[in-house]
Amino acid sequence: MAERAGEQTGTEEPAAEAAAETAAEAAPTESRPPKRRAARARAAKAAAAAEAPGPGMKISKSGRVKSRRVPRSAYLPRPEASASAAEAAMRDEFFLPGRRVEGWFVHRSDVLIVTFDNTTSIGAYEPAQPWLMGRALKMEVSVLGLIAKRRDWYRNAESQEMIARLRDAGFFARFRRVVFIGTSMGGFAALTLSALVPGAAVVALSPQSTLAPDLAPFDQRYPKYARKLDWQDLPLRDAAETVAPASEVWLVYDPFTPEDRAHADRIGGDHVRRLHVNFLGHRLMRALRRTDLLNGLIEGLVRGTLDPAGARRLLRQRRGIEAWQTALLAAGEQAGHMMLTARAARRILALHPERRFARRTARSLERRLAAPVGKPRDPVGDSRRVIASHDLAPPFTGEILTLSEALVVPERDHDQPRASGVLHHDGRWCELSRVWIRARKTCPAPLLSPDEPIGDLPGTHLYAGHFRGHFGHFLVESTARLWALAHLDEKPDSILYLPYRGDVAGGARAIRSQRKFFELLGIDIPIRSLEFTHRVERLIVPELGFGWLERYAGSPAYRAFMQERLRGAAPAEGAEDLYISRARLNAARGGILGETVIEENLARLGYEIFHPEKHPLDVQIARYKAARRIVALDGSALHLAAYVLRPESRVAMILRRSLANVADYDLQFRSFCGVVPDVINVIRRDWVAGEATRPDFRSVGEIGFGALFDRLKALGYVPPDFRPDLPDEAAIRAMLDTFEDRRDQPFRALTPGERHGDEEE
Repeated sequence: MAERAGEQTGTEEPAAEAAAETAAEAAPTESRPPKRRAARARAAKAAAAAEAPGPGMKISKSGRVKSRRVPRSAYLPRPEASASAAEAAMRDEFFLPGRRVEGWFVHRSDVLIVTFDNTTSIGAYEPAQPWLMGRALKMEVSVLGLIAKRRDWYRNAESQEMIARLRDAGFFARFRRVVFIGTSMGGFAALTLSALVPGAAVVALSPQSTLAPDLAPFDQRYPKYARKLDWQDLPLRDAAETVAPASEVWLVYDPFTPEDRAHADRIGGDHVRRLHVNFLGHRLMRALRRTDLLNGLIEGLVRGTLDPAGARRLLRQRRGIEAWQTALLAAGEQAGHMMLTARAARRILALHPERRFARRTARSLERRLAAPVGKPRDPVGDSRRVIASHDLAPPFTGEILTLSEALVVPERDHDQPRASGVLHHDGRWCELSRVWIRARKTCPAPLLSPDEPIGDLPGTHLYAGHFRGHFGHFLVESTARLWALAHLDEKPDSILYLPYRGDVAGGARAIRSQRKFFELLGIDIPIRSLEFTHRVERLIVPELGFGWLERYAGSPAYRAFMQERLRGAAPAEGAEDLYISRARLNAARGGILGETVIEENLARLGYEIFHPEKHPLDVQIARYKAARRIVALDGSALHLAAYVLRPESRVAMILRRSLANVADYDLQFRSFCGVVPDVINVIRRDWVAGEATRPDFRSVGEIGFGALFDRLKALGYVPPDFRPDLPDEAAIRAMLDTFEDRRDQPFRALTPGERHGDEEE
């Protein structure tokens, strides 16, 4: 069926396995030399492969033959290719070939669906056929499929031209109802390309509104495509601006998937209808197609017979899906609703006795609910304050909670990984205490064990989340709640941090290493890292005023607190032209090959070459305040500079790895100091060591120095007539050898076809 396109079977081939075993047993092995035995084994495996069905098959080390994903046969033979859209427009079927996209049309009725591929449907059929072709034939509706040849979100002029030419030839006027439909990448295409056919309806499942870094910095799932595709010059880049001509727009998504919710929130209008499919995640179609629910949903939306109330009634059927039940229990447990989650697990078990995950969840939570939670004092009541501001905007709320007899829980061995945070006096999870350690990774709610030791901490204390030793992570994560100190009626007795990954000794060292930073912020109260769970008499829990994704903008209260103190920490002092270097950092931190080439050339032009790790924080701040032009590789130093730069300053940020979080830097600089950094991407290849399969903080970038200085000239950071001294290929190879010597391990270049984590749908 078409809905199964893109799934891998993972089945084994018994005949090939038997052939391998027979061939291996065909000759005696007792007196055979080892090399000859190995050769015979390879020959046996080759013979088995020859007997097995060839396409898409592979043989494991044990000789077992397994099937890979094999393109399925298309439902219909491909029509004869048409010479042009004008020639094809009035036919009952046609095929329009193309370099980036192809069009395949089959007529069935006066209802037309225009379908678009997603990243997992490309290559699922041979020959490639329209997405949803099978369902269209069953529903007896006409289908025009725009078949993508690559994962490019249809960000190519060819897609837009094909639809526009068919429109101008009168093709869409043949139909009573036209529906543009797609999921994820295809959902974006449906939302944007429908603007070329005013009056069409749109059905977008888990869509992106855009991947333009300046418009959707919150979505870091597809950094390669956000970076490489044309999100600036080609029209129709933002679904928030293209849906107005549509007759109706249906957005079908899981609101508990933060990125999908954020994309949907950007798309507005009276004709936009939102259909929430809770707890099925981004790939909700994968779960829905295992039931009859998807057929009714798609047909109702395509034919226009489904209203919001009917859609919600239909979606109640998802409650029987195991994936939905698993996600529901996980969400309840993570939110700290232990009693409700245990009851839900028991209900699922009563309806589906075979689902053992529900039994495990119920038993685990019931044991923990029965456990004692220390001997608390009588709580005196919790309170909530909101620090309002004229420019306060989501995701920030300005919220500060004061909790009585709350439990501060660090990471512990018996709980799930990273589980930590704050529980109310009655064991409920305090959502405001949640910690983010990466853009899409949070710390789940902790669960106490029956015999867990609980300390007692009288007085008033400020909860500050995890303490990170890495300076960049320290700024982004560990300073994010300190803003509340400016809004408290009395000074707390201490600031409480949780040791990252439970490393108490490492956390204590990290706190000592940042003592000067706290002094610059005017913080003179004790800073503590808790080794085990403590019940705190009064605990102040502020919201995260800074952090990952959209929180890189900083809340108004956070920006005011940090900038007032850091800008006042030192007067401006230093050169107006500054190059911030990483060349003297530990080799394990990564970097680029030949950063000294940049240093030497910019020094000739009068740039001050500055190594921030060699100077105290107040000197670093003084240099950044004085600079009018800064050139630097992306890194922690730029995060600090963003707090104190003046709006008239300029920053050229040279990317040192392919997967740099450009959008985060851009959002922070624009929000904190009104500076839009000039991003320079001249990476030729990424070098990695060990088992690494993607660029990260340890990788080494090889950049094109000629292209770099051309960009610096074009942007005005160096004079147009400047002639830099550049290394040849042999010198660059020697630089790599030096890096390998410093790291004591060989490096290899990532190949173009190597799979990166951001390629997953």
